[in-house]
Amino acid sequence: MKGRLWTSVYLAVLVWPLPGFLSRSPSAAEVALVAAGLVCFAALYLRVVWTALDRPHGNATPYALVLLYAAAAGLAPALGELWVFAASFFLITALAAALPERAMPAGAALTVGGVALALPLLGASLADSWWIPLQAAVFAGAMRAFLALSAANRALSRANAEVERLAVDNERLRFARDMHDILGHSLAVMTLKSQLAGRLLTADPARAAAEIGDVEELSRQALSDVRDAIAGYRELSLPDELDGARRALAAAGVPVEVSAEPVPAEVEPVLAWVVREGATNVVRHSRARRCRIGLGTAGGEAYVEVTDDGRGSAPGDGGTGLRGLAERVELAGGTLHGGPAEHGGFRLHARVPLPARPHREDAVPRARPPAKGSP
Repeated sequence: MKGRLWTSVYLAVLVWPLPGFLSRSPSAAEVALVAAGLVCFAALYLRVVWTALDRPHGNATPYALVLLYAAAAGLAPALGELWVFAASFFLITALAAALPERAMPAGAALTVGGVALALPLLGASLADSWWIPLQAAVFAGAMRAFLALSAANRALSRANAEVERLAVDNERLRFARDMHDILGHSLAVMTLKSQLAGRLLTADPARAAAEIGDVEELSRQALSDVRDAIAGYRELSLPDELDGARRALAAAGVPVEVSAEPVPAEVEPVLAWVVREGATNVVRHSRARRCRIGLGTAGGEAYVEVTDDGRGSAPGDGGTGLRGLAERVELAGGTLHGGPAEHGGFRLHARVPLPARPHREDAVPRARPPAKGSP
């Protein structure tokens, strides 16, 4: 609506040549013919431009464009060089709106050439009226630049929309990955502890009650973890995940040996995710009898390794957790490898570059390793 309003307002320029025409005392018939010609020119111009607002650069009204040029030429003898000057702006605008962008320079060149040719035919000296075709050429160049800028803005808008779409998709993937990593671990441990409590209900009620208490604690922690993930600031604690791995593996009846050396605080959250996913895979998929978790630094990198003596196959969930874990490690600049161990079982190994010039206070040991061979 706004575009149609502006294109209509600019038609007021067409009255500019009329005072010169009326000063020659034309007959009533001539006035009527000129008035009709101006109305036709304005109607044809609006037809071309308004159609192009809906279908830009498609030349949906070729006959209207041709008739527009014919009307401009027909009015030139009566209205003179001022008409040629004023009409050139409307003709170039109609070309820019209706023709494909690649055809616009050729159409504008022909229009400027027509203006330069019309002036001598109307009795004007081209030496005196040279500014008229120059103005038309300058306006054509400005219109061309405007079209290029509009095309660039449209491309930028499409790119921004694509960036926003990708950002939404990435956030969905992050959320799905967090839900898998957080709830997969917690629910697996809760299932094991619930089963254990069911078996101990009559044989050892006190132990069964303790296991049920652990299930309640785990459920509360899982709810807190989900809230943290939704808030977007989820960051795991490495000591907490080592303790959680011990409890989960103990509930599954898998003795675990933890060997934890100090690592910088900056890399702890990434390593904590590896510990969580590794312990979850051992509990859910490995059928292992023993598990080992190694943690430390070597060669300018922090590493964590989770190995077991189980089946040595990939996780049964199709590796969804490992794929999400690999993305986390790669974002930290590290690498993740998961596959059969050398002497049987499954091995999950991650390495993450150490931060530049780590401070000693960042590398204090915060894990609490238990005695070897004890859950």
